[in-house]
Amino acid sequence: MQTGTQIRLERLFNRRGDGRAVCVAADHGYMSDVTDNVVRLRPITETVIRGGADGILMSPGQAMRLAPLFQGRDGPALIVRADWMNMPRLGGANLTNAVPQRHLVHQKVLTAEQALALGATAITIYLFVGYNDDVEAKGIASCAQFASECRKVGLPCIMEPLAVGGQVTGANQVDLLTLGARMCVELGADALKIPYTGDVESFRHLIEVSQVPVLVLGGARSPSDRDALELFGEALEAGCSGCLMGRNVTKAPDPEQLMRQMVQLAHDGYSVDEALRGEQWDKVRLRVVTSKCTGCELCVTACVGAQDEGEFGAHLARLSIQTQGLGQHKVLYCTLCKKCIEVCPTAALQWHAETGAVQLIAENCTACGKCVDICPTHVVLQSDTGITFADKALPWLPVICDLCGGAPACAMICPTGAITVDERKRII
Repeated sequence: MQTGTQIRLERLFNRRGDGRAVCVAADHGYMSDVTDNVVRLRPITETVIRGGADGILMSPGQAMRLAPLFQGRDGPALIVRADWMNMPRLGGANLTNAVPQRHLVHQKVLTAEQALALGATAITIYLFVGYNDDVEAKGIASCAQFASECRKVGLPCIMEPLAVGGQVTGANQVDLLTLGARMCVELGADALKIPYTGDVESFRHLIEVSQVPVLVLGGARSPSDRDALELFGEALEAGCSGCLMGRNVTKAPDPEQLMRQMVQLAHDGYSVDEALRGEQWDKVRLRVVTSKCTGCELCVTACVGAQDEGEFGAHLARLSIQTQGLGQHKVLYCTLCKKCIEVCPTAALQWHAETGAVQLIAENCTACGKCVDICPTHVVLQSDTGITFADKALPWLPVICDLCGGAPACAMICPTGAITVDERKRII
């Protein structure tokens, strides 16, 4: 049945001819708490299909109920969850009223043949690494059985290795995920669904040793859509074949828009900033690799020094460094999202025709403060000094990143490559 497996893998990963798949995991209803994204699954599923989802992962019951959404040549691939586990209930962290469980339990819920009868293009199953030997041994047996069943009926088997349990530490989690990925492949996995390891290099290594298509999962709901997109963008840079994200999509304020942005990342070659902005163009931009930032703040100093403000101070910097933990820093910079341009009532903020950065037309400004309030990275600031025109006096003017005229000083001075200059080459 190798031909059937290949045909179904092509339906999932090659619908657009690029070997990638942007998928949504909507199988949480029989494992975690009853939340809005579980109750409103049909309308949410309809929105992500409109957004361009290549595949959707569902529980067996929902796969039956929502089968009409997957019909037709242009319908998304149906992926069915073939097992169940109680991990979301361990400790009760994700529950409101249900009784939490004390021990991890993993259970098969349908066969490959039954999944095929539901119209499945593929199934997904778990493999837990790091809990204890008994759980791992049972998982190995279960995965081996599923792989055998899938081969008989020509159904792709997507395995999901998870590093959980008392043997997992911050130091060995990446190694356990990489080991789990390789174990799944050796057991017969046709593809993997796996958490991001936290940085591009370690995830690239995981993908290289796997040698099957890798779909990154999103985990818990991120604080913002940008965080989810950046995770996916880094995973794509590492070489993944797509994503199978759940709560980050189904709990998003606008699932359709987020799905469309993820499709742009995977299939259209957009950067995260371009996807958020909704357009691509042939100008420069800043690119940040958070894992490389050491918090030295040379970029902040260079930013202020590159400007002719008549004064000096970090408060005038067009970017900032946010320390999130020991050795963990986040660079907040102008992402060219154009929110400040859109909200400006007097066209005082516009695109610069040559650099593609935001430019301030000072004589149009009224110091209304809308650009300062709307900036998502809080890098549009109020200057301390005002300005007087022939017809008006302003108490302050916005401090706007102009990309240093196309040669950003922050990127030039960064010693670790955390901030670099990239080009936006495609125009739509």
